[in-house]
Amino acid sequence: MGEQNPRKGGASRGRNRGGSGSRQGETLGSATESERRGLLSRASEVVGETLGPVSLRRRWVGGNRPWRVSESAFPEGGTLDARARFLVRYAVLAPSSHNTQPWLFTVGDGKIRLFADLDRWLTVADHDKRELYLSLGTALENLLVAAEYFGLGHDVTYLPGSDSAHAATVRLSDSSPVGGESDGVSDERTGKTRDEARLFAAIPNRRTSRGRFRDGPIPTADLRTLYRHCVEDDVSLQLVADRETLASIADLTARANRRLYADYAYRRELARWVGRGAFGDSWPAAKAGKVAVSYLNLGRQRARKDAQAVRKGPVVAVLRTDADDRRCQIRAGRVYERLNLLATALGIGTQPVSAPLEVESLRRELTDLLGRPDRPVQQVFRLGYPQREDPPRPSPRRPAEAVLVD
Repeated sequence: MGEQNPRKGGASRGRNRGGSGSRQGETLGSATESERRGLLSRASEVVGETLGPVSLRRRWVGGNRPWRVSESAFPEGGTLDARARFLVRYAVLAPSSHNTQPWLFTVGDGKIRLFADLDRWLTVADHDKRELYLSLGTALENLLVAAEYFGLGHDVTYLPGSDSAHAATVRLSDSSPVGGESDGVSDERTGKTRDEARLFAAIPNRRTSRGRFRDGPIPTADLRTLYRHCVEDDVSLQLVADRETLASIADLTARANRRLYADYAYRRELARWVGRGAFGDSWPAAKAGKVAVSYLNLGRQRARKDAQAVRKGPVVAVLRTDADDRRCQIRAGRVYERLNLLATALGIGTQPVSAPLEVESLRRELTDLLGRPDRPVQQVFRLGYPQREDPPRPSPRRPAEAVLVD
């Protein structure tokens, strides 16, 4: 099936064309901006519910209802598989490149298997699938944080089979101690119960901060807390705050944006997700954005804006790994989401800086700039206090039912 128009999807449920359709038009016309967004979001959800599973996986970006997950609905007395399915409700709230949500799950025999949804792979922006596997890691981390919160033990195996799309298998147990990893590499999670609770509470409240950050540093105690939560032995956190290095990262970001937006294939791929409403825009704004991104080279504007954000922000965080393989990328994604959740709990905003990593030559420049060229950079993101106190609107998400497959 092709892309669905959420306005048409909502109107088609009326009992007659002249009655309910007309009244809905009056409602949209007289509603406030927030009410209009809500109506359009609900319409997109109705469309999603009427589509087949293949369309759900390939095109639909979802709605806002998955963000309203309630821990009180956890099936405490249910089977292990029932509880496992509930955990997926938290996994789907993870961030992903272009909000592609490139994950699928299966549940059975007390195991949750995580797969890459290759229909959602960004073949131009993410030609080597690095961002795809980072995104899978963020979903995996949400799932494990929720499992620990609900008192479930877990044991993680990365890339357990010959199918590279099978990213991880999580074996759950009723025992609450933190699970290890069956591939023989230690993954000690030493967070206290208080840490587990605040990370879990942050899952439905996490947002990407796309605006400017306030002037002023992040307290040293909070930065140390971030360091303390990067416990993987093959993933390291590097925090950059000196103005000269930030200026160099900003320059690389600007150069990357100009190069990427000059590529029509890149713009067309980005426009496809903009047009689907992946960034939370209303239907008219999404369609207008799709046309603008497709046919206008916005590289200079994007370069200027992103470079200024990096240059004037208080801190840029960098995640680096021992190797550049899939396992390290998944684990870096886990750390990235854990730091996102912790930052949310501390009132700190985060925003990924992806452009310099999507151009391989500039990624190498960035790695050399930051020292230790033997440790590849996997993720870069800004940290700071958002100027606006109101949190951004959540990006749409597919519900667990759309990503659970037989």
